[in-house]
Amino acid sequence: MLSREENEILCRVGPGTPMGAMMRRYWLPAALSSELEADGAPLLVRMLGERFVAFRDTDGRVGLLDENCPHRGASLQLARNEACGLRCLYHGWKMDVSGRVLETPPEPDELNFKDRVRAPAFPVREAGGVIWTYLGPPGTEPLPMDFDFMNLPASHLLWFKMREECNWAQGVEGVLDNAHISWLHRDAIRPAKGVETTVFTATGGQRRPSEDVKPRMEAQNTAYGFRYGAIRKPTVDPETTKYVRVTLFVAPVYTIFPAPAGWGNMQVYLPIDDEHSMLFYVRYKYDAPITDEEREAQWKQTGMRPGVDVDPAREWQKFRNPSNLWMQDRAAMRRGDHYTGIYGVNIEDMAAQESMGPIYDRTKEHVGTSDVAVIRMRHLMIDAARRFANGEAPLGLTDPVPYDKLRAEERIIPIDTPWQVVGAFAGERTEPDGGVVLR
Repeated sequence: MLSREENEILCRVGPGTPMGAMMRRYWLPAALSSELEADGAPLLVRMLGERFVAFRDTDGRVGLLDENCPHRGASLQLARNEACGLRCLYHGWKMDVSGRVLETPPEPDELNFKDRVRAPAFPVREAGGVIWTYLGPPGTEPLPMDFDFMNLPASHLLWFKMREECNWAQGVEGVLDNAHISWLHRDAIRPAKGVETTVFTATGGQRRPSEDVKPRMEAQNTAYGFRYGAIRKPTVDPETTKYVRVTLFVAPVYTIFPAPAGWGNMQVYLPIDDEHSMLFYVRYKYDAPITDEEREAQWKQTGMRPGVDVDPAREWQKFRNPSNLWMQDRAAMRRGDHYTGIYGVNIEDMAAQESMGPIYDRTKEHVGTSDVAVIRMRHLMIDAARRFANGEAPLGLTDPVPYDKLRAEERIIPIDTPWQVVGAFAGERTEPDGGVVLR
């Protein structure tokens, strides 16, 4: 369990907090590219306890500004997006994507007032279907986090987005918790004989080569965070082989976890504020476009269909949420038709995480051996925030990280083979102390 002080450090992300200050030193997702159209409505973006507006100008350039107009503070979410700038409705001030004030209509031209004021603007880059931003001090941006999916065509990517009514750490912990799959997702993700790795069903479910509900967890620190193996007995040859699933935690909020062969997964739990977060989830296919049938199956399996499960116009809020008990179907549970009565794998995840409350009091919990990865993430991030407050570099930003080489993987390997070979790449070496060195 954590102390109350540690829980506060982990969960509080607003301006001036240790975790919030450190998180502002990383590139973070602000919006999906598809949410912004040239000269379209500005998009309200809430991150780390602050409010911004994102917009795409007439020429297709993207900007991220403070929500409040630098004149008198009216919301730029209401602004006109026209002729390569946002024009505030209150007094007509106009700003471009860099924050440069282009016009101040009520002011005399000879005063050149517009040249003495700027709107706070933040660096952005567009890659992999996402608008990424950096909220740290100007000129301190780290190298871009060029994950492997960013090199794939848009036709190979499927983005999901959904708001969660709890702290960011509860979401990340859920991705890192491999043991819950056998219970919370037992309808969608089932054991199967005759498969060597996880495979998709026609309806988007998954079949895995193990029915072992007691995985052994082992973790090792890396330059970017840590990686861990969930080790199970496979359904075939359990005396001589083991089934290993390797998941990666990439500071500060990125998780990469195994997918069926030919596919990849990454989930990001962006803190909106202390008590809310936004899930950005990309599922990608390496060697071919994702078909319409595959997209529909994935939408349904996750429970994240826009307009059906989530409302993009209301900050991607879920229709099934704490106020209606996630529309849990007790009759289906009694009939034996569905284990949880909650439909959609990601809705099941959020139901469990949101049910803990906005910020769970971790002094009350009793963690076990299956919680190795959860414990590792907490202590790495708390220690990193403390070190950053004392002047050290944030976790993962000391040396360049080959983000494009980071892949989660699952594999059946000989029982005596170290689990660390799964998901490793050329140039990655495991040290005797269990850490990983990138060469």
